[in-house]
Order: sequence, then C-alpha cells, then structure tokens
Amino acid sequence: MFLISNLKEIIADIPARELRVWFAVAALMTGLQLLPVEWRDLLRYDRDALAAGEAWRALTANFIHLGWYHLFLNAAAFLVIGWLFADEAPTGWWAVALLVSGAASSVGMYWWTPDAVWVVGMSGALHGLFVFGAVCWIAGGFRLGWWLLIGVAGKLFWEQTAGAMPFSEGLVGGPVVTDAHLWGAIGGAGSGLLRAVWQRADPRL
Repeated sequence: MFLISNLKEIIADIPARELRVWFAVAALMTGLQLLPVEWRDLLRYDRDALAAGEAWRALTANFIHLGWYHLFLNAAAFLVIGWLFADEAPTGWWAVALLVSGAASSVGMYWWTPDAVWVVGMSGALHGLFVFGAVCWIAGGFRLGWWLLIGVAGKLFWEQTAGAMPFSEGLVGGPVVTDAHLWGAIGGAGSGLLRAVWQRADPRL
C-alpha cells in the first residue's frame, strides 16, 4: 500500500500540461533523425560553415544526433528535466533557457574549442536546462537547488580536468566534447539569473 500511495503521489506531481511542449520538442528531434544524413549535416555544428556565415547551425546542432541511441539518451534526459522542473517557470522562459544554453554551447566551442570541427547533440543545452531548473528552485526557496548546482559544478570540474566521464563516449557512440557542457551550463545559469532579476520587477514571471 505504501508503494502504491507513493506511486500515486509521483503521478499526481507530474506537470502533465507543461510537459506537452517538452514532448513536442522530443518529437521534433525524432523527426529530424529521420531526415537523410545529407540534410542533417546541414544542421550540425560545423566550424567552417559557421565561419562562412551559416549561423543557424549554432542552434540547430542541438537537435541533431549521432544515431538513434544518442537521440534516445538526450530525449530521455530532456524529458526527465521537464518532469523535475517544467512547472517551475513559464514555457516562454524554458524556451529562452533552451535557446540561450544551446547557443552558448555552440558559441563557446567556436571561440574556445578550435579542435571541435563538427558536433551534434543536446548535451550542452541539457546542462543549461538543468542549471536553469536548479536556479528556479533556489529562487523559489527550495534549498535542494544548491546541491544540484554543486553536483553539476563537480561534474564540469571533472570534465575540464580529467576529461569525459567514464563510459560516456561508449554510451553516445562517439567522442564527447566536454566544453559544450561547460558553455551550455553557463548559458543556463545566465538565463536563470536573468529570470530572477525580472521576477523582482514582476513576480508573475
């Protein structure tokens, strides 16, 4: 009975209405994975193409993946973040956080990771969304948000000093560009701080 009661509470706590948009984004990523490889290559992060003015790649690269398993991992992480945090901020702010985190990840790599020739995947944006959610928790007085930030900071420190987390490359099926995580997290933190400032002016935000 205890387990059943807990399960009911968990289900009741799922932000079903807010998650509709998150599932739509996951469906979009799935649809993009069905495109021919040549088309997907036009959307990935490509240093030379960005230098030539194809700026859209800074955003679209976040929605393209190496393969179906890579997509599954990113989509699952994306939906888990939505389950945890979706009702902590309006959908518009989550869109801002996603776009800023994704763009920050790409721009950071472009300027400070010259050996990243081409990159795909949402991991940088996912770090940003997680950090944004943690900042929302902190702004709402939920102290667990601080521990989440400490955990992310520890992971980023490991990646910057020791390289990718163990087994991560095997999971995604290719090399992990850890700098993407760092810049994405910074983008998420910036989005969270921006919302906190705006909330002081208008608590409805």
